Amino acid sequence: MNVKQDWPLISVYMPTFNRVQMAIRAIDSVLVQDYPNFELLVVDDASTDDTWQKLTDKYSNDHRVRFFRQPQGKGACAARNRAINDARGDFVTGIDDDDEFLPHRLSSLYRAYDPQYSCVCSGYIWDYGSMQKTLFAHDEVVTLSSLLDLHTLSNQALVKRERMLQLQGFDEGLAAFQDYDMWVRVVAEFGPARRISDASYKVNVGHELGRITNSPKRLDAHKQFVAKHRPLMSERNLQNQMFYRLMMEKQPLSLLELLRQCRYGLQKLKWRYYLKQKMARLSSLRIRLFSKGFAGLFKK
Repeated sequence: MNVKQDWPLISVYMPTFNRVQMAIRAIDSVLVQDYPNFELLVVDDASTDDTWQKLTDKYSNDHRVRFFRQPQGKGACAARNRAINDARGDFVTGIDDDDEFLPHRLSSLYRAYDPQYSCVCSGYIWDYGSMQKTLFAHDEVVTLSSLLDLHTLSNQALVKRERMLQLQGFDEGLAAFQDYDMWVRVVAEFGPARRISDASYKVNVGHELGRITNSPKRLDAHKQFVAKHRPLMSERNLQNQMFYRLMMEKQPLSLLELLRQCRYGLQKLKWRYYLKQKMARLSSLRIRLFSKGFAGLFKK
């Protein structure tokens, strides 16, 4: 087999900052891929600890890994864009430094790639620490309209590098929703995306369960995202974005408002949110169970 001809080079970009052990886990998950032709571009966003030294020492002899260091911290999007600009592959995809690839990640995405679609992504595994759940594990052609209802592409996709360059990469001006914004622009420009059911990406969230998701910074970024893409949105899209904001703000939802919202689709999501509010105590116990296991329910 001619590797370069039959398996085009895939460039994997990974930003990292001040969490070397997680970065090592992520890098190792890329290096055990069964896809035979890839490179990994790791961009250290001006870490203030020993991340740069430890990573470059550990992987200095692996020709598949290239390292870059930002002279000053510019954020994950700037790091991703630097990697994409320096990539040599026909295709690019990404990994966050606290996540993991399953060993067949790249091969499954490449086999699913079809030029009639703008990009290809997959279902993914949400790992709480002691428990996991799989999200979006069904095949679907994701249109622009459905994507503007809800971010269903996951935060990583396989896409032609030239398309990312044409769109000038990730929007470094957004404080959040950068991946969502990126795939909206890709789908708007190049057509529907394909999502496959095979969940080959693990999102490790156990260390982030205490993070505030309704911070003013995140809410402001959502407002910016909606304003940016408002010309593409139908009334249905706009209503569903407002519902997503309601969830971020953890606002109460009356039965009457629930029924009104259900006119715009996403009924399962909206009913789950409504019932979660009504069962707040059970929901809290569920999160503790996912993160700490059964024994954690009895610990203060």
